[in-house]
Amino acid sequence: MRVDPQTPRPPTPAGFDASRASERAADPTGWRFSAAERASVYKVIADRRDVRRFRPDPVPEDVLERILAAAHQAPSVGLMQPWRLIVVRSTETKLGMRRLAQRERLRQADRFDERTAHFLDQKVEGVVEAPLGICVCCDHGEPGTEVLGRGTIPETDVYSAACAIENLWLAARAEGLGIGWVSFYRPDDLRSLLGIPERVDPMAWLCVGWPDERPVRPGLEAAGWASRVAVEDVVMEERWSSASPLPAASPPAAWPDRGAAIAARDRMDELVKPAGSLGVLEPLVERWAAITGGAPPSPLRAGVLVCAADHGHVVHGTSLFDAAVSAQVTAAAARGQSAVGVLAARGGHELLIADLGLCSATPEGVRSAKVATGSADMLMEPALREGQLDAALAAGAALCGEMAGRGVDCLVLGEIGIGNTTTTAALVGALLGVGAERTVGRGTGMDAAGLERKRATVAGALARARGGAGAGDAAGNMAGPPSAAGPSPTPLPARDALREVGGLELAALAGAAIEAARRRLPVVLDGYATAAAALAAVGLDARVAEVLVASHRSAEPGHALVLAELGLEPLLDLRARLGEASGALLALPVIEAAGALHREMGTFAESGVDGPR
Repeated sequence: MRVDPQTPRPPTPAGFDASRASERAADPTGWRFSAAERASVYKVIADRRDVRRFRPDPVPEDVLERILAAAHQAPSVGLMQPWRLIVVRSTETKLGMRRLAQRERLRQADRFDERTAHFLDQKVEGVVEAPLGICVCCDHGEPGTEVLGRGTIPETDVYSAACAIENLWLAARAEGLGIGWVSFYRPDDLRSLLGIPERVDPMAWLCVGWPDERPVRPGLEAAGWASRVAVEDVVMEERWSSASPLPAASPPAAWPDRGAAIAARDRMDELVKPAGSLGVLEPLVERWAAITGGAPPSPLRAGVLVCAADHGHVVHGTSLFDAAVSAQVTAAAARGQSAVGVLAARGGHELLIADLGLCSATPEGVRSAKVATGSADMLMEPALREGQLDAALAAGAALCGEMAGRGVDCLVLGEIGIGNTTTTAALVGALLGVGAERTVGRGTGMDAAGLERKRATVAGALARARGGAGAGDAAGNMAGPPSAAGPSPTPLPARDALREVGGLELAALAGAAIEAARRRLPVVLDGYATAAAALAAVGLDARVAEVLVASHRSAEPGHALVLAELGLEPLLDLRARLGEASGALLALPVIEAAGALHREMGTFAESGVDGPR
């Protein structure tokens, strides 16, 4: 039937294309936006930035709804819509995520070889300071479900979810919000934190909030890490061309006090110095302010808590010395004759040395908080009984409370005990699910044969604690990332780890750290043993992670593992292994100086120096 061209066209049902072929042929460009609208689209693309610094102001719900809706409008192959968006407001959850990010930052630092220090200077996350976190996940769906367009490229669900991230990011930029993509985490850890099913992959943690910076170019370009390549270097004609190579690979609700931390950072940015030029001191001041509400004071008066105990495993030759030496060193410390006594006196700090489990009588001048006469032989049985663990934790909390009552500015942790590096190595292995080859060091001058005795003892204790796993597994053959040999040993819960292979002094230090976190008192860690105790404390109470400061990195190989797990970068690297809180006391002047610089340096505005505003 011939249709009269003058006959009115029937109306197009809603949701269908109303254009006609003749219209499209007459004006092929008729679908484009106006010049002003196009300019806005290109501007928001060009001005999108990865933001790391955020103001605490809340994001209005209507703005959040708009950017989430933009994400949901992303293209998806087969209309599978695989993205899932978890909006996180809880400070507790954000603290957990930041710990994952800080841990991975330190784990990855050595990959950059000579650029490690430059890498560590980069701010890579704003998880806690951003008012919102959005975890974007890709739900791969039920196995065996056929999706249009996915038959030959199964990863199209991941590509589609990535488009949702970009949509959300561009919409946020148009709204004036900042977005920071955090990729420093292990997917299984984030699954555990947020309860994400196994079939779902967490693709990105996005920090969302009003930016406390307005970068005009990518942050890594401004930092001299890399630069954007020219578009002609990534575009090829017809076929892959080696003449156009890919770019070279570049290397509690009010606590922590984000307002104080941001204020400290803002002042640091205004001081008469290049941005970031004080290195690790700048995040130190910000961290201290988040704990206490202000920068480290000057003078800085610390409460130094040193806990002493003996260990049953020394019968296996895990130390060059016998248990009697523990009491002798403890007595010398109380008399001011050991390193901790000298350094505490020189700094005017409060020193408290406590006997938690020496085999001999409590020396004169030492506080008796004895729970038992040493721990049991962890190779043969659990090191601590349930009642002993609780008593040691409570004793440490009480000792911390006593120190805090003296008006100290921070708590410094130290330990004394023959054989405690072996106990520490076993505790770290239990907490991290790694073996003796990665956690055992020479301690106090062990020779090769002694080192093997230590490793064998730790391996055997871990095997027993893990329920009879082979000693080879415990020794570290399967430690690290999963491999063809099988998965790494499963970490033990903190309480189980302390009971099975811990020490009385380490349990007390864990209790002290927990109490310090409750009191918002910074905790300055000494070496390997105190870091292991802090790691156990974090396992018992995640808030502890927010009050920790690492003073130095010891020569013990497992210490770096623990610091990375805690997400802490040490202030000093002295290759020391003395213990007794000596390394922490050596770092206190650095902390004090950081606070003095923050308070007493002039700003650009005050000095008249022409610099960044």
